[in-house]
Amino acid sequence: MSFHDARRLNGTVIDTDVAIVGAGAAGIALAMEFAAGHDRVALIESGDFAHRHTTQFLYLGENVGRRNHSTVFSRLRRFGGSTTRWGGQCRPLDPVDFENREGIDDSGWPISHAQLEPYYRRAHGFCKLGRYDFAPAGWLESFGGALRVSSDLLQTRIYQFSHPTDLGQAYRENLRAAGNIDVYLNANLMEIQTDPDARRVTGLALATLNRAKLTVHARHYVLACGGIENARVLLASTGARPNGLGNDHDLVGRYFMDHPYFFPGYYQPARADFDKSLYVIEGYEQVGSTQKVHAAISLSDRLLRQERLNGASVYLLRRARYKAVAAYSSTGGSALNHLLEVLRHRDHPDGRLGQDLRDLASDVTNAGRTAWDRVRGVLRRDDVLALRVVLETTPCRDSRVTLGRRRDWLGLPRVRIDWRINEADKHGYERLMAVLRSELPRLGLGHLIEHGMCGEDGWPRSMLGGKHHMGTTRMHLDPARGVVDADCKVHGMSNLHVAGSSVFPTGGYANPTLTIAALAIRMADKLKDRLHQRGA
Repeated sequence: MSFHDARRLNGTVIDTDVAIVGAGAAGIALAMEFAAGHDRVALIESGDFAHRHTTQFLYLGENVGRRNHSTVFSRLRRFGGSTTRWGGQCRPLDPVDFENREGIDDSGWPISHAQLEPYYRRAHGFCKLGRYDFAPAGWLESFGGALRVSSDLLQTRIYQFSHPTDLGQAYRENLRAAGNIDVYLNANLMEIQTDPDARRVTGLALATLNRAKLTVHARHYVLACGGIENARVLLASTGARPNGLGNDHDLVGRYFMDHPYFFPGYYQPARADFDKSLYVIEGYEQVGSTQKVHAAISLSDRLLRQERLNGASVYLLRRARYKAVAAYSSTGGSALNHLLEVLRHRDHPDGRLGQDLRDLASDVTNAGRTAWDRVRGVLRRDDVLALRVVLETTPCRDSRVTLGRRRDWLGLPRVRIDWRINEADKHGYERLMAVLRSELPRLGLGHLIEHGMCGEDGWPRSMLGGKHHMGTTRMHLDPARGVVDADCKVHGMSNLHVAGSSVFPTGGYANPTLTIAALAIRMADKLKDRLHQRGA
């Protein structure tokens, strides 16, 4: 058993125990838990080992809500998924993120942080991280000039970086050597087939871009296609349910979340001995066995609970003087940087091209300043540090992924994304900045200078999503409030499961990959129990 090119397997019927659709972080983590076992696994991937633009464009959709990255630009459709172009930044969600938080509607997970913590430890190894230690005390001690901000109001948060980051490359040979795992490349899921009552999946219809067709029969099926595609394939599978699978309560695709990032200004340290190395990300390269870490600052959990706030965290990045930061964060600067990214990766701008060009024309001064600073390398100077804020957005029912009228090259409806953010989510960001504004000078650590570049809606003009798509098949014990149950099985269906960040009821502000891997490993244990109980 090994890797197969589905383009050469027209008419093939695949029989297996577990079928996993999607070979990104979730799919590979899940498959690796079965490696060298007795259960047969089929890992099905739309892409190949190399990036192919034709396959990538199957992600093409439209953004009709808040401005965000292109659907094509946001994910990678290849073996390894988006970990093939991933910074590797990892941190578990905090215990408060799992709680039913007063003042935040639709918050609360059906599992606790304590229940997921053993799987976080296992996911830590899968993500190629160092020791399982996110407590700031030891790391701060290692950096003598680090900021000491921990108090009743502020806390230091530690992130670790995966090395290597490409999980497809890291686990390719392990999967090849596993005698019970078959990987099918270039195979696209067209439809989830079910019995007439949509209580049980009976098969998967697959197709390739050269029109080969395959069928998969399994005992259990797992969607691990990402926060947008998981919803898309459920909504598009209308053979037994006209509104799609798992969608009896009109929840599939709703509660779409992303992590907004923006630059509100910069930080001026007060001390010459301030050790920037713990806070400033120089790049994602890591040499040897030394674990790369990074610190951020956030409000304390106590304050979040007490004031009923959503979370936010601030990073420090190397930037130049205030004007350079302002230009980089401005309308024109942001538009220029996005267009340069589009050209660098040869990605489709997904409807943003016209808006970016209009923004450039309306803000030529800052666009020009940003271009000049990029040429000179000014944005990497050490005299000041820019503030980069990442925000937790709370669940919003009307923020959603739906199917549009246009279809892709295989005939599947393309997605239509209406990203919305609750107005109250500004409070977490504003409170964090207010506390930093007062606490840093009080502690003798320096001060902030904020440029206040906000749009008419009061949000920073530089705000864009972090490409962390979450929430579209949310987890809840009540089928009327969630698409999957606490074990990530679709409500009302006996053998269909969903892996990945689409099951997150809330997203916190930490990067989701470590939690994705932890939930996938937990799912593997649950599936093994179900397979073996039935076998017995």
